[in-house]
Amino acid sequence: MRGISTKYILLLTLLLISGAVIISGFTDIMGTNSTAKTSTGGTFENEWIKFQYPPELVILDNSNSTRCRVEIYNSSDIIIENQVGEVFYYQNNKTDLVSFTKAKRITMAGKSGIKIEDGLQVCSYVFLTSGDIDVKTMVLNFDAHKYRDAYQKVSDTIAVKKIHN
Repeated sequence: MRGISTKYILLLTLLLISGAVIISGFTDIMGTNSTAKTSTGGTFENEWIKFQYPPELVILDNSNSTRCRVEIYNSSDIIIENQVGEVFYYQNNKTDLVSFTKAKRITMAGKSGIKIEDGLQVCSYVFLTSGDIDVKTMVLNFDAHKYRDAYQKVSDTIAVKKIHN
């Protein structure tokens, strides 16, 4: 009985953190000096990151000079129901993330991080700065059910160009 409740608590905690990360990205989606633009064709680059992605997907770049925020859609109809993934920078407490029992240590873009999968989504946290508290982190969050291949293509090719101060 204890094993089942612990699993549920860990899953709930993962979902709460993932939800908080997603919601934090939506609070000021366009920013004050945003120049949101779309990208198609399988190659994306802005001042923060660059990567390859499946050419049938559409990128919405909501980044600006002070933050990195990229959303990935399965259609040019840019609505939340069509969103399949996202890449953004976030400040995290590394010690909270690495304590997940299902966290797998990874290296992405030459940086250490962790990957957490729950069957519904695959989420990677890549630590861009050192330390354990308020670590600048790049987050890749994708629908794991249908878009695991898209996640893999992005994660295999992503390069960090800039880390905010």
